[in-house]
Amino acid sequence: MAREDPVSSERVLGGVLVGGASRRMGAPKAALSWRGRTLLEVAVAALEPSVDEVVLLGELPEELNGLPVVAGLRRVADAVGVGGPLAGILAALRAEPRAAWIIAACDQPRAEPVAARWLLSQREDDTLVVLPRSADGRVEPMPALFDPRARALLEAMAERGERAPRMLAGRPGVVTPEIPRAIRRAWLSVNTPEDYERLCAEP
Repeated sequence: MAREDPVSSERVLGGVLVGGASRRMGAPKAALSWRGRTLLEVAVAALEPSVDEVVLLGELPEELNGLPVVAGLRRVADAVGVGGPLAGILAALRAEPRAAWIIAACDQPRAEPVAARWLLSQREDDTLVVLPRSADGRVEPMPALFDPRARALLEAMAERGERAPRMLAGRPGVVTPEIPRAIRRAWLSVNTPEDYERLCAEP
């Protein structure tokens, strides 16, 4: 699918991290259902209008293999020897080193296309990573945008054994713009059974 309002001639890809252990939830978060869709379907739909291709990053839970949404999506395995979200992000940049990537989680039920468009709008010529931050200053690691040139930063993180993308904040080329109030809910995550129960109880 051709993306809306391309910012340059380079490819922009969307990656959905599906390989997490989901220890706090106790079940694969990508498979959770909300308002008739799995959270994986929500994540894919939020990225598709703004990217040239959506790619699944990590090992997809077995129960999701039969979903129509995953049938045509490319899959990239996590980087070997790398932990946490960095395993999927680094694998993405290694697989397509000339593309920019919008990396999303599969546990954000209110993800929407406007979030990806906003990330793209925050890029400047010298921007390597766009890591959004909340109104209270907390860095929100996903969804986030990674320029092709960010790979060197990520490789260095992997060598140091670092796992969390938010550790990039403050480094040259990494910007942390505040998320506009109107779209903040797109970054809200469901991490525990209690979170999911509250979500399902909403009218």
